[in-house]
Amino acid sequence: MTNKWTQLFFESEIPFYIYKLNKGDSLIFKCQTKHRPLIIVFYGTVYIMKIFTNGESIFLAILTNKSIIDFNFNFFDSNYVYYKVVALENTYFIKFFWLDYIAHCQYLSTSIKLLDLFRYTLRQYESSSYILMHKSIRYRVVQLLLLLCKDFGVLNNNYVIIPFELSQRTISYITGSNPITINKVINFLIKRLFIKYIVKKKIVICYFSFFSYLRNNKIT
Repeated sequence: MTNKWTQLFFESEIPFYIYKLNKGDSLIFKCQTKHRPLIIVFYGTVYIMKIFTNGESIFLAILTNKSIIDFNFNFFDSNYVYYKVVALENTYFIKFFWLDYIAHCQYLSTSIKLLDLFRYTLRQYESSSYILMHKSIRYRVVQLLLLLCKDFGVLNNNYVIIPFELSQRTISYITGSNPITINKVINFLIKRLFIKYIVKKKIVICYFSFFSYLRNNKIT
């Protein structure tokens, strides 16, 4: 698995590491004040949870390729939280360190490309934040499905397919709910013929009627 970023790192002689995260697997991160690693998602899709030592958690974002993962910005609660990165599909990362980057980077164009990743990642965090803006769990689920359809959906004759597995447990993590409530919401959407689970109830398709429902309820 190669791309332009691995080529840039080779050319700039910046030390880096490549990791693969299989679908459903996760990585755990804590803030590091000394080495300050950065991670580029160069293939795949993940979601990120912020988890507190008391067991509570909050969804942060869904990130895809051309995103950057940086947990070096919040040292004040570093003893009380950690971050969990979960793969929605097979995902590849490039890991490197700020000091290595500064020491070896010789090209302004590489720095500009890195800034572009930060800008793109901020937009993904903003889009993801719309999910938790809703008080209603039903609307949170609907907003999540809309986001996935817009960013990853594959258009078919009368529906949009989300091209990776999306279990109800994953939906409950992202929306901050529980599996029982999510099951009720999903059943509501299925009975209204808005969505359907296919391929052993792992893949979600959203019918065009789902988007009419969004328009009528002014969810965008």
